[in-house]
Amino acid sequence: MKARTFAMFVAPSVVLMLIFIALPLISVFVQSFYSTQQVFEQVKVETCTPGFISQTCTTELRSRQVMDAAGKPMSETRFVGFASYRELLKPDAVAAAFSAGGGGFSALMTIDFYKALRFTLTFTLITLPLVIGLGLLIAIAVNNVTRAVRGPLIFVSLLPFIVTGAIGSLATLDFLGFGLPASAPSLGNLTLQAKQNLQAPWLGFTA
Repeated sequence: MKARTFAMFVAPSVVLMLIFIALPLISVFVQSFYSTQQVFEQVKVETCTPGFISQTCTTELRSRQVMDAAGKPMSETRFVGFASYRELLKPDAVAAAFSAGGGGFSALMTIDFYKALRFTLTFTLITLPLVIGLGLLIAIAVNNVTRAVRGPLIFVSLLPFIVTGAIGSLATLDFLGFGLPASAPSLGNLTLQAKQNLQAPWLGFTA
């Protein structure tokens, strides 16, 4: 294959990987050094209740969100450095776990991040060999069947990957605003809402 032909064949995949994988990863890495929170203010609220002779009034301080001119909650973004990583990795708790009498690995597994990391690694190490082995068996089976059923068998074996790509494409279009209307529930709209409300991380977990 000529170099020009190879470049034209590979270029679309490289461009899409840069746009949808590399750039979002870089953006998330940069954003991890910042913290976005909604702005609140303290206001005095006076509550009066009728009494036998006169009203009884009490004053208390309450927090409320600060709104901008458009009536939307205001938020502020500030640089926090590695504070988010320290909060996630908890190096002090890790050092304490492996100190004398700290409990070791069992104490480490009480930290949410390392508990999730253990689950992810276990899931990967179990499923990855199974997926590779199953794929090899399907490839051998497709290669050995008769030509009459080879086409439908290839289609059925590739169907899960086609559906996954279609769902990913629809979610990307919704996220970029080119898909379903904003009022329609979709994975892309959920992801967009999570991006617009970084102070509510549970939206990202839901998406």
